[in-house]
Amino acid sequence: MKNRIEQTLREQIEDLKALVRIPSVSRGDPAEPGKPFGKTVYEALQATLAIARKLGLNAWDVDGYCGVVEYGEGEEVLGILAHLDVVPEGEGWSVPPYSATEKDGRIIGRGTLDDKSPALSAIYALAAIKDCGYPMKRRVRVILGCDEEIGSLGVEHYLKVEGQPTLAFTPDAEYPVVNSEMGIMHTTYEKKYASKLSIDCGTAANVIPGVIRAELPCEAVPVSVPEGYTASFVGNRITVEGRGGHASMPEYARNALQALMLILVQQPLPKEDKATVLALHALWKLDMHGESLGIDVTDESGRITYQPDVIRFDENGVRFIADCRHPFSAKAEDLLKTWDAAYGKAGFVRTDTVIKPGHFIPADSELVSTLMSLYNELNGSNSKPLSMGGGTYAREIENAVAFGIVREGEESMCHMPDESISIEDIRFNTMCMAEAIRRLAAK
Repeated sequence: MKNRIEQTLREQIEDLKALVRIPSVSRGDPAEPGKPFGKTVYEALQATLAIARKLGLNAWDVDGYCGVVEYGEGEEVLGILAHLDVVPEGEGWSVPPYSATEKDGRIIGRGTLDDKSPALSAIYALAAIKDCGYPMKRRVRVILGCDEEIGSLGVEHYLKVEGQPTLAFTPDAEYPVVNSEMGIMHTTYEKKYASKLSIDCGTAANVIPGVIRAELPCEAVPVSVPEGYTASFVGNRITVEGRGGHASMPEYARNALQALMLILVQQPLPKEDKATVLALHALWKLDMHGESLGIDVTDESGRITYQPDVIRFDENGVRFIADCRHPFSAKAEDLLKTWDAAYGKAGFVRTDTVIKPGHFIPADSELVSTLMSLYNELNGSNSKPLSMGGGTYAREIENAVAFGIVREGEESMCHMPDESISIEDIRFNTMCMAEAIRRLAAK
């Protein structure tokens, strides 16, 4: 099996490059008949299914919502869930974000890590199992979602049509195994007034902005900026640069939106704008865990994170969206009450709420124990299952966990500029998934 993976590795890399060159931003195009998430996501789906068929696997499109790649026999199904949509490219890249540049043993491009490379590793792993002729006790299905970055309608449609897999994993997080995912909340707050500020920042609720620009109704006053940020003051425009990242991992990012609020409170703004930015800065500061909001809590499932990621100031007022990943001991209803009270004092009203409950699979289950055992054997480690704030397809499945693909101790490049994956990690991920399939689905 290992030899087969080595033999096809270069082919797999070239397939990945071709797939990354498709800018399949989640709902980046209007929906069309048979293409519910737009034409570029649909193009990525069809390209991936064609790769699977080239490798001799059965592959089909489920009404444009998702794809399925299948091999094996049996009533029970092992699912491997990956996604082909990506977050918007954002700013700060050293190479074109969809160029799939190969440099220093890495492939650079939006989607290389999240989640096109894992999707192809799953398909190539399944092809290796087929080519090696292992007799199967379970069917294996690689389920390819198309809107994971903004929802899970694709997988929800699959479940309605095909039903739940017996057990499943998604290569869309960290090694070794994530068997506990915290709750996720996205909240939108608005304040109506005739703002004189012009700010349009943020690409998605789960993406920390690395760059933000503001146009003031007055000359911008140069002030000092926090460590880790840069800022320019030209005429009435302020530009702040930090570092973009995934909202569930603020420790790897520098939220430019929060830094801008700190700078704006030092500007000679009109009264209502000044009061608004003062209130937002007081509630956000440069916090990562909602400390100034009074929500910082930690339990065995993890520590809460809180990040304002999207904001708009214009003549109608201000609107922002914040991302929160909360441990099981922090209840959604209590958090909402706290936020409503805090923002309400500043004149904000909550206008939208998205709540995704947490997810947990016991460590002694067949799924978790098998994946942990094989990972520790392959990696020469003695690791334990993890809990995280990130949200994956695992929470859509009754018996599912996240398995890989970011190595232990490594910084995740998900949602960041210069997102990339090493060729060595592609090799390792494909081998891990092939071994997982062999142990969970072969006789």
